[in-house]
Amino acid sequence: MSDVTIIGLGLMGSALVKTFQQSGYNLTIWNRSASKMKPLVGGRVVGAHDVDQAVLASPVTIICIDHHDATRAILRSNQVAQRLSGRIFVQLSTCLPKEARESESWLSSHQAEYLDGAILCGPNDLGTENGQLLISGKAETYKKVEKLIGGLGEKIEYLGENVAAASTLDLAWLSTRFGRFMGIIHAANLCQSEAVGLDKFTSLFPDDEQIQHHAGTIRDGTFDQNTATLKVWQASLELLRQQARDARINTEFPDHVGSFFDRAIEAGYEEEHVMALYKVMRDTGPPL
Repeated sequence: MSDVTIIGLGLMGSALVKTFQQSGYNLTIWNRSASKMKPLVGGRVVGAHDVDQAVLASPVTIICIDHHDATRAILRSNQVAQRLSGRIFVQLSTCLPKEARESESWLSSHQAEYLDGAILCGPNDLGTENGQLLISGKAETYKKVEKLIGGLGEKIEYLGENVAAASTLDLAWLSTRFGRFMGIIHAANLCQSEAVGLDKFTSLFPDDEQIQHHAGTIRDGTFDQNTATLKVWQASLELLRQQARDARINTEFPDHVGSFFDRAIEAGYEEEHVMALYKVMRDTGPPL
């Protein structure tokens, strides 16, 4: 039996595998696209033939895939649902607060334990002093995996037994990121409209790596360099829009930002850096 199973081998899931491997854990991995498993298998890492074998292989399964619907489909398939009892599942995919509550309830009904989590750092930060995660769920469950999760970074925060706390704060954090994206793009437009170089703009924020990176991407046109694509960010934005509707709070901010993402996706920029939004925001707006 391995120590932990990782389901989902995108950029973040692959980084989880490498971080746990470096910490000396034995892992089982599984991905819907088997080709993503091949480069990671070897040594302490074993690839599972199917998802139920992956779940059976370890007492703890960490899920890091693109959306909660896929998680639900995987766990609720007949062959997997029969093998959940006695196991712990840690969800690190971005999800809605109501989905975290539903997952906890459903897994509990199958005698399994559940923690909801959010990764608030880049793949390269995992396992370092910049590795930041939020975890929420039952305290007794968290104690069982505290050492395992603790190896993912020095900024691990357990939020308590409100299982929706991590997803709520994850969406709140994402909201601030979208605000920054739009602000940086408009700042770039403003500077270029007055023939002021973006280097002058970034010099105002010498210690802000995000502004340096995002404005630099616009300046250099390096929209093919990315860790999370515009399409990935759009999926998170859709969760913000849905949560606002669920909670009956004002939706104007995510709806407005979403209109630019929709235009960028329609223009074919979905696999580019999120700053490719600039391409649909640099044009002259409608006349007054």
